[in-house]
Amino acid sequence: MAQHRAFRPWLLAAGACLALACGGGSSSASSGTPPADPWASVTSAIQAAQSQFPNGLCVEVATPAGVVYSRGFGGFTNQDAVLVASASKWVTSSVLLRLVDAGAFPHGLDTQTKELLVDAGGNPWTGPMGDITLRQLLTFTSGISGDDSASENVLITLKAAVDQIYADDAATASAPGSYFYYGSTHMRIAARMAEVATGKKWAQLFAEQLHDPMGWSATSIYSGGGPNPNPAGGLKCTGLEYMRFLMMQLRGGLDGTQTYLPAAMITAQRTDGYGPATTLAYSPYFDRVGKTYHYALGNWLETAGGGGPTASDPVIRYSSTGTFGWAPWITADGVYGGCIMTVQSQGNTIPSENLKAALDPLIRAALAQHPPVIRAVP
Repeated sequence: MAQHRAFRPWLLAAGACLALACGGGSSSASSGTPPADPWASVTSAIQAAQSQFPNGLCVEVATPAGVVYSRGFGGFTNQDAVLVASASKWVTSSVLLRLVDAGAFPHGLDTQTKELLVDAGGNPWTGPMGDITLRQLLTFTSGISGDDSASENVLITLKAAVDQIYADDAATASAPGSYFYYGSTHMRIAARMAEVATGKKWAQLFAEQLHDPMGWSATSIYSGGGPNPNPAGGLKCTGLEYMRFLMMQLRGGLDGTQTYLPAAMITAQRTDGYGPATTLAYSPYFDRVGKTYHYALGNWLETAGGGGPTASDPVIRYSSTGTFGWAPWITADGVYGGCIMTVQSQGNTIPSENLKAALDPLIRAALAQHPPVIRAVP
């Protein structure tokens, strides 16, 4: 797996902040002859795929210095606030890792559910579900299903939702670490653990740990701001806001010149969650395209071969594609990050996945021409 490397404060002065909406461009040469557009092949590839995005799309590319490409197609812009679905998972993981770093959990990522959670009768969780760690919840290897429809009722509280998950799964739960099951259940439990550990509601924790520090708008919230948010898929925000988060990831945990997540937390966040006995129970990548990517803490570990990372097939991208096609990623070598911003029909992720893969060599070729920063990001 690629080693984490922290980026130093970079050339934030390398480019002034230009227009916020998806656009971009480059200045003319002093001779009056317009220089060749290094992004022409990238734009052409997006235009060739545009018919697969009926609601339009916006694509942004950033290096650690700032955004270097930003263009909208079909009327979609980076200022459109939409539900990013499973792209929420990367954000939620980061909020929880901030709390781990602050010492909120008694044993950090190895804190077990039974240390913080009780059932509807007030008794600590027991059996396999009591042994689940925060780490296993964030890697979806808790030994329980990733879905519990009763827990998704928006009219109940997060506590009631987690009580329901325990009531439904306690009798059939497998040993933690036994299998990987992608879904929302795990992060609901993790968020509830954070509420108990801090005495604060998830909305307040999100506001304190990410929303406010990164200057997000009042409308960028989880699941309408109700008492039972979906930390795994309920985040609504704009591309401008998500790109600041993605830049922090690209810069190895730095938000501007401030450490948002220390190196140890970034390393943990990108560490394979599969253990030697972990099997695959459900993965949307396997179901849709036959890939068996592994998962870390809130983000996928993409490899060229489509399987789990090995010495001969290491991680090439960290990503968190949502079911409506919103697809953020950063490259494992730290060269660039990108985000395909769009709204598709539920489950229609293939166009974004194909476009992401097709753009990678084109983006790298464009970056080799040293394009300017068109928007500085804190």
